[in-house]
Amino acid sequence: MPDHHTIQVYEHGWLVVGEKYGEAQVEFGTKHFVLLQQYLTKNPACSYFSLYLNRVRFCQYVGVIKVANINIEVLPKTDHHADNKVMWQKALIDMLAISTRVQARTSTFASIHTRQHSVLETYLHYFLQETETLLYQGLAKKYRRIESNQTALKGKLLIHKQVSKNTVHAERFFVQHQVYDRDNVFNRILLETLHCIQSLNVSMSINRYCDRLLLDFPECSALTISPKLFHGLCFDRKTQRYQRAVDLARIILLNFHPDIQGGSDNIIAIMFDMNYLWESYIYAMLHTASNDDYTITRQNAREFWESDEQGTRYLKPDLLLTQKDGEAVVIDTKWKYRKEASIEDIRQMYAYGHYFGASNRFLLYPDQLPNSEIVKTVEGNFAIPRIQRLNQNTNPGSCGLMFVDLLDANGKLNRSIGEKILDVLAKRVSV
Repeated sequence: MPDHHTIQVYEHGWLVVGEKYGEAQVEFGTKHFVLLQQYLTKNPACSYFSLYLNRVRFCQYVGVIKVANINIEVLPKTDHHADNKVMWQKALIDMLAISTRVQARTSTFASIHTRQHSVLETYLHYFLQETETLLYQGLAKKYRRIESNQTALKGKLLIHKQVSKNTVHAERFFVQHQVYDRDNVFNRILLETLHCIQSLNVSMSINRYCDRLLLDFPECSALTISPKLFHGLCFDRKTQRYQRAVDLARIILLNFHPDIQGGSDNIIAIMFDMNYLWESYIYAMLHTASNDDYTITRQNAREFWESDEQGTRYLKPDLLLTQKDGEAVVIDTKWKYRKEASIEDIRQMYAYGHYFGASNRFLLYPDQLPNSEIVKTVEGNFAIPRIQRLNQNTNPGSCGLMFVDLLDANGKLNRSIGEKILDVLAKRVSV
């Protein structure tokens, strides 16, 4: 259940200044509206929400925005499923857990503990779990160069600093040398994130967890946080295990805006594009169920068009599934259900088929299906172009619609979505 400081709203929903929400009657006040306004002013590219006169409308992003003393949870919801915020909060948390923990052949749901936390607490808990695992395994060490006064000559003697600093200390040497320790960019990012979480004061359990990790964490140099820092990271054999923790830390650090009014009113926005999260979730479920039958890739780009003035344009289907015999299937995930498939989407799928050698293509939508069905397909075939009818009967392939019910009868995520989709594809491809 949401706590007494949480307001829950669905994607594309509204919050009105002065209104009270939920069983706890949490008020969305002028103070919160002004903070969001200041946040949007400092982040003009932010597309999480739009501001109107004393109203806020959320977009296709889901997650949580902590504004001063309240958490605003923006929840997903399909058009046909029930209006149950507790159910959709759990669905969002589970989707985040599965999507952030996907690993080929090693995905597991056994270690996901998400029942008694809010969305913000759960996300922070994921990061703390990853950091604790890294501490248990032993933090990575790397070489770095430092400059210091030494009583023995080692490394490179810096003449100009030796003269300025050791004129009356001939027994000392100002040198540049290497040290091998844990003070590197990866551990600095983790430590900075721990300090950030500590300053949020989300809950006693999170604070205690964070304090315990800080006691075991070594001292590291200060770090300037920026998108450029994360773009420049290179993971090697020693630091590959940091990947998930750094991905979680990036979202926390880049979206944390402390003391936006110069006081104690922090804002942190941990938001996810629901279209991308839906794609990530389907990818994770397919990866878990594939058993080497398919090679599954996401956003596999191929050149489509190029111009000397405007550069190159690429085709990137959401999911490309390739069997061992080379037979390919393209799936494009669409979060919002539509009664009629968009002609733009169908044209795009036609191009995907030609450029990726996939005769079978599907637009995949969420839906509530009857009779305990999990996956349903609707046939759709491309017509043979008239110019080809005169010469040969070339089959341009098909573009079917696929509907999946992501919730079971108990309102929990269907764990067998991946298996059911692959079963449908196996029957379709073998025809």
